[in-house]
Amino acid sequence: MHDMNQQPLTFASLALALANDYSSIYVIAADDDSYVEYAAGGSDQDLIVLSSGKNFYADVRRNCREQVWPEDQDYFLSTFQKENVEQALKGGKSFSLNYRLSIEGQPRFFFLKTIRGTDESIIIGVRDVDAQMRRELAAEAASRTYSEIAASLASLFEVIYHIDVETGRYTEYSSSESYAKLGFGTCGNDFFARARSDMQRVLHPAEGERIMHELEKDVLLANLQHAPSVSLTYRQILDGQQQHMNLLAFRQKNDPRHIVIGVRNIDAQAKREAESKTYSQIAGALASRYEVIYYINVDTHEYTLYSASEQYAQLGTTVQGGDFFADAAADIKKYLHPDDMPRIIAAMEKETLMNSLRQNGYISLSYRQMLGGRQQYMNNVIVQPKNDPHHIIMGVLNTDEQIRKEQTIEERSRTFSDISMALAQRYEVIYLVNIETNEYTEYSTSDQYTRLESGMKGKDFFSDTQRNMKQIIYPDDLPMMSISMQKDNIMNSLSTFGKTFLNYRQIIDGRAQYVSLYAVRPKEDSKHIIIAVANVDAAKRMEIAYQNAMDMANRDALTGVKNKRAYVQAEIELDEQISKKNNPPFAVAVCDVNGLKQVNDTKGHKAGDDFIRSACTIICNIFKHSPVFRIGGDEFAVLLRGQDYDNRKELLKQFSAVLEERKQNGLVLLAAGLSDFDAEQDLRVQDVFERADSMMYTNKEICKAAAGILAHEAQDTEG
Repeated sequence: MHDMNQQPLTFASLALALANDYSSIYVIAADDDSYVEYAAGGSDQDLIVLSSGKNFYADVRRNCREQVWPEDQDYFLSTFQKENVEQALKGGKSFSLNYRLSIEGQPRFFFLKTIRGTDESIIIGVRDVDAQMRRELAAEAASRTYSEIAASLASLFEVIYHIDVETGRYTEYSSSESYAKLGFGTCGNDFFARARSDMQRVLHPAEGERIMHELEKDVLLANLQHAPSVSLTYRQILDGQQQHMNLLAFRQKNDPRHIVIGVRNIDAQAKREAESKTYSQIAGALASRYEVIYYINVDTHEYTLYSASEQYAQLGTTVQGGDFFADAAADIKKYLHPDDMPRIIAAMEKETLMNSLRQNGYISLSYRQMLGGRQQYMNNVIVQPKNDPHHIIMGVLNTDEQIRKEQTIEERSRTFSDISMALAQRYEVIYLVNIETNEYTEYSTSDQYTRLESGMKGKDFFSDTQRNMKQIIYPDDLPMMSISMQKDNIMNSLSTFGKTFLNYRQIIDGRAQYVSLYAVRPKEDSKHIIIAVANVDAAKRMEIAYQNAMDMANRDALTGVKNKRAYVQAEIELDEQISKKNNPPFAVAVCDVNGLKQVNDTKGHKAGDDFIRSACTIICNIFKHSPVFRIGGDEFAVLLRGQDYDNRKELLKQFSAVLEERKQNGLVLLAAGLSDFDAEQDLRVQDVFERADSMMYTNKEICKAAAGILAHEAQDTEG
C-alpha cells in the first residue's frame, strides 16, 4: 500500500486545492484509495493531519448516514461515487458538489471540490459555505416571492398602462383580447388625448362627464399628489354589454416621472354584491322571527347580539360580550325553569354543543323561562355557517303560543296519543308506568313478550321487571340490564336526554334474540313514562353479517392482517382529513420481504407462505398499536399514529435488532423505510408512502450488498 503519511506535503503544494478557504483537504492515493485528511494550522500555515484511512470511498459511504443531512444522503451517495469523480477529472477538469451536513442536529451547507494532483492522486477540498448559501437562498426566495406577487397582481387587470407624465408617451400591456378592441396600441405618444377619445366611445352616458373630468391630466396628477393612488369605478359598453369597470392609478415609488394605470373588469363582483344585498334582505326577514340572534366566535368566545325584541333585551345580555358560554350559563341559572336548567346547562357546554353540531349539523333546544313575569316556552336553534368553522349562530325563538296550543290539543287524549305513537313504531310490548306509584299497564301484540294479558295492570313495574329479567334476559346481558332498569337510572337518563335506548338479548323460542327497549317521558311534567320493546333480531343479525363480511373483505387470507383494499380505504379517509387541514400526525412504514423468490424456488411455495407469515409476525410484534396492511405479494405497509408514531424511532431500532438476530444466509428478513407526514409539503398519503417506499428500496439494496459481502467473506474463509 502506498504510505500517504510519509509524503512531505506542505501547504504550498496543496494551494490550488485549498484555494485559501477550505476547512479540510483529503489526499487520496491513486493506486489503492488510501487517504489522509489535512487541515491548515499554525501561524505559518503548516498542514496538520486530522485522520487517515485505507479506503476513502468505503469510509464515505459508511460515514454518510451519520454525517450527511438525511434529505441529502441519497443524492450524495449516488453522485459522489468513485467512477463519477474519476470520469469528471478526465482531461484536467474538476468535480464539485454542494450538500448539507448535520451539525448539532441542524443542516449546514458545505461545498466539495475535487482535482487531480500531479502525481495522479486525488485532492478534495471541503469548504463551509453555509452563510453564503443561506444568503443566496433568501435572496432567491425574496425575488421569487416578489415576482409571483407582481404576476398575480398584474393578472387581475385587463390592461395596464405605463405612462411618462412629462411627455405623455405610454406602453400598454393587455391580457384581455376583447378589451384590446378599445383601440389602444402597444405604444403611443399621448395617453391622455387617446384616453379622452376612446372613453367617449365606450363610457356609459351616465358616467361620461365624471370620468372624463377625473382623467384630465392635471386633475389626475393633482389627486395623486394628495393620495398614493386614485380609484375610479364606472360602467362602460363593451362587446354590446354593460359592464362595471375599475381604474386604479398610482405613482411608482422611486420614479416620479411615471405613473401606472390598471383597468380591471369588476362586473362579476358588482353582481355578487347586488346578490349579497338581496340575500341580506332575505336573511333579515327570516331573522326577524327570532327574539334575539347571537353571532359567536367559538375560538375566542366573543359574541355579538342582535335583538328584535325590546322585552327580551331586558334579560341583561349586552350587545357585545367577551365570553358567550360563561354569560349563557349565568343567564340560564337566572331565568330558566328549575326543571329545565340542568339539561340546558349540560347541552350548552361548549364541548357538548360543538360535538352535537358536528354529528347533527344543527341543534334545537326547547325549554321554559320566566319572561315578562310569567313562564314562557322558548326554543334555541344553533347552526354553524357552511364555510366558517370559527363561528356559530344561535337564534332564540318564542314558541310559547305555539306550544300552548299544542298542549291544549294533546291534553284531550294524552294517553291515547302516546300509546298510538309507540304502537306505530311496531313495538311488541308497551308499558305505561306511573312514576309516582310505580303502577303500570301492559299492552302487547305478542304472547312471547307479555307477562300479563293485554291491558292488564301491575302494582310495581320496577320490581316485577327485575324479577322477570332473571328468567328471560340472556345471561351475558343481565348485569347491564339489571343496573339500567333500576328506577333511579332510568329517570336520570330521561331527565338528561329526554329518551333512553337499550339494546340487549332475550331468550325467545329457546334462543337468544336481539331486542331494543325505548323509554320516553311524554312531557317533563307528566306522571307517566312509556317503555316499549321491539324485536330487532333480524335487522341486528343482518348488520352483524354485513360487518363480518366487510371484515373478511378487508383481511388478507394468508397473514390475517388487513389487505390492499383496507389500505386504500384508510388512505382515502386520511386524505380527506388532510384536505380539511384536520389531520393528526402520522407516518408510513413500507416493508418488503427479502429472499422470498429464493425460498419459493428452493423450498416450495408452502415454505414461501410460511416465510411471508414469519415476516408479517415480526412487523405486527414491533408495531403493536398500528394497523398493518399486506399491499402486495411480499410488501407490507404500516400507518403509525398515536403511541407508535410517538415512539417510531425506538420502534425502528427494535425492528432492526430483531431483523439482525433473524438473518438467513447473511440477509435480513425484511427491508424497511419510514417517512413522516409533512403538512408543509404533503398533499396526500401517497406522497408520504412514496418517500417511505424509496427509503425501503435503498435499504433493500444496502441489505443485499451487505449479504453479498458476507457471502464473499464466508467463501474466502472456507477457501
